[in-house]
Amino acid sequence: MQVSFDLISDLHVETWDDLFNWEGMPTSMMAVVAGDVSRDRELLVRALENLTEQYKLVIFVDGNDEHRYGLENLAESYSSLKDELAHLENFYYLQNNVVVIDGIAFLGCNAWWTYDFDNAESYDESKEYFTERYCVSMEAANLVEAQAYQDVKHMLEQVKKLQTHPDVKEIVLVTHTVPDVSLVQHDIDLEGTHLLNCTGNRLINKVFLEDTESKIHTWVFGHYHGDVDQVLHGVRFVNNARGRGNTPWSKNVYNAKKILIEL
Repeated sequence: MQVSFDLISDLHVETWDDLFNWEGMPTSMMAVVAGDVSRDRELLVRALENLTEQYKLVIFVDGNDEHRYGLENLAESYSSLKDELAHLENFYYLQNNVVVIDGIAFLGCNAWWTYDFDNAESYDESKEYFTERYCVSMEAANLVEAQAYQDVKHMLEQVKKLQTHPDVKEIVLVTHTVPDVSLVQHDIDLEGTHLLNCTGNRLINKVFLEDTESKIHTWVFGHYHGDVDQVLHGVRFVNNARGRGNTPWSKNVYNAKKILIEL
């Protein structure tokens, strides 16, 4: 049996001149959206509504851009986001949630960053870099870090539970940020920068310690605007970001990436 889904992320719809419309674009019945759809909540909801009209099922994790203007009160930002997405049909928001479809468990979160993704770069300087880049307080930087640790805790607990779930044959992990530094540290635009430490969560790949039955099959993610599709730890890691418009790290012609899983 084959199960497929379309991987979409980092649409950044407010940065492109054209109105987002996914009509005629699906290659599967289901889509996984790995965050950074839009900083504008109204545009985010419109884009997700459009996607739910094109797919029988849409699975979503938030990106950092969904919280761009709520970083000083991240808990409230999450609460309001959940409320704004509640009306969507055929839609699952993965934060603190697990979806099981045809023997595959979809588990995910934003994952954020811990400011120490690359130990060669200073943790303190990277946190300061974040406050300057985003024009936020150190308290906001601490809230992001706290959420990153909370996301790790959630993922570890759920992967452990899914090992003994009789209906789960495979697990697909979905994060917004990058799950392993080795996937991106070769990028010359990231290597040796504090930005690299705001690209992923150093602890999130500890989920493999709980994967005693080797159920983790694929890990999809966003945030990074380059292309990744490689096997690491026996797991396929894939991203498919469109990127911000009018930047070198974006795709003027953008399509979903179809992910096939054999059961």
